[in-house]
Amino acid sequence: MDKSSGDSNMDSQRPFTGTDVPVESIDEVLDLRRPKQVPKWVQEAIEAHLEIEREDAKSAGSLGFMHRALVNASMPYKDPKSRIFERKNGNFTLTIMAGYHGGIPYGIYPRLLMSWVSTEVVRTNSPELELGDSLASFLRDVLDLERGGGKRGSSTRVTEQMKRLFGASITATGTGQSNRRFQLRNMSVVSEVDLDEVEFERRLAGSGYEAEPASEGAASADEVQLWTPQASGHHGWKSRVLLTEYFFNELRSSPVPIDLRAYRALRGSPLAMDVYTWLTFRNSYLQRPSGLIRWEVLMNQLGSGYSTPRAVLDFKRNFLQALNAVLIVYPQAKVAVAEKGIILHPSPPHIPKGTQQGLPGF
Repeated sequence: MDKSSGDSNMDSQRPFTGTDVPVESIDEVLDLRRPKQVPKWVQEAIEAHLEIEREDAKSAGSLGFMHRALVNASMPYKDPKSRIFERKNGNFTLTIMAGYHGGIPYGIYPRLLMSWVSTEVVRTNSPELELGDSLASFLRDVLDLERGGGKRGSSTRVTEQMKRLFGASITATGTGQSNRRFQLRNMSVVSEVDLDEVEFERRLAGSGYEAEPASEGAASADEVQLWTPQASGHHGWKSRVLLTEYFFNELRSSPVPIDLRAYRALRGSPLAMDVYTWLTFRNSYLQRPSGLIRWEVLMNQLGSGYSTPRAVLDFKRNFLQALNAVLIVYPQAKVAVAEKGIILHPSPPHIPKGTQQGLPGF
């Protein structure tokens, strides 16, 4: 659905994979050859790549999924300080309207929440999810959450973003090439939510628990699967969410598979998280080079908060930094970087097709 066009100056382009440096010298953005400049989250991306090479996502218990619409047009990275937020991808427009007084969901937390919701739907084949130990354990492992709430506590920030995400109204609109055809789809995430904030934050912070002693021969913390499925028949805490019929059916019919290890490693940059899911989705159906996808188009689809005269240049710089990190965990992706944009070359998706076979409904 990306709006592409040809470019006469193609000599400056060359495909690259892995951590090869593209033409637009990514050295100016993030020099991975200088350890003192490598952020912690990029180091984690390198470690995740080594894990992914050793074991596939399904065997490692880290096979995850995302909703297709939120891959094509993502949520904001910073608080937009408004009640309405829009993303454009060609003739497709995603509009998020705040239903909760706190505002629009933004940053890494709603992205991680969506990965949990999407993955749990595919795994359980149920539109009703319990917001219990599975979600709390997942977020603790992914975020290395500090113990504590309050205004600055991670637990409080997660619950705030959960209310923003579940309270948001999301619509997708599209027009035909002649602009005389209009399509609209209401695609909000949930129809009902019942959340006990105090209990969820207690569970998220890990308070009130005593860890069971490890049995002889038990797996170490590093060997435990990232995903902890919902326990069946649980009769305790009943915070829950009921997904809308459209959102649930769309996830069941066309989920976008991701490797949760890669997604977790990229959590230091919401843009890198979005570039990762977008690339693996595009590569799931790309049969020939995409044609030039201009920086302006990518900025409308994946950027936010760029309003200065240097907006496109600033986005380009940030995108290349994110792309360089993504290619550490997803080196199979082939991307050519040119002066005016990028070209995607046919590459395998990060999760091989058919991996979800054997899960409920597949």
